Amino acid sequence: MAARKKKQVKPARGRWVIFGVLTVLCAAAAAGIALNLPIHLRKISAPVATPERTVSAPVQRAVDLGSYGVTVTNHAGKIQALTIHPVAIMQGNGPWKKLQPLQGQLDARIANPFMAFPDLAGITTSISAQSALEQQILQNIAPLLKGAEPGWKIIGIQLHPALQSPP
Repeated sequence: MAARKKKQVKPARGRWVIFGVLTVLCAAAAAGIALNLPIHLRKISAPVATPERTVSAPVQRAVDLGSYGVTVTNHAGKIQALTIHPVAIMQGNGPWKKLQPLQGQLDARIANPFMAFPDLAGITTSISAQSALEQQILQNIAPLLKGAEPGWKIIGIQLHPALQSPP
């Protein structure tokens, strides 16, 4: 059998010396960079309130839309006076203007679906009939109120119906 040659073992001390020198150089470079970085001290103050942070929560407002009446014949055949007193529930937070210049347009947009409603006698007794009329009036007046009060939107209508004997 042939004899194998032994590999020469490199001394480990040489590797550790190179590693130590590189470590010292990296530490010196890091210390030099840290010492040469400019340091600017500044005072930390409380955050400044911006308009986005000071916006208040939306407010609800009940707007009286007038009073509307019609005579109806109830289910027993008796003639009675039906009046509704619609109130718009508005939500928003902006300047509020008076709706008096729009009252003529509001009257038409409320009276037309009120007069054309098929079950006027049932408005005082049926919640579904009252809700259907509220939705029709809401759809009619929402665009008008949106244009008149830009910071506000209508979120609902309350009718407040009353059935009485005619005067």
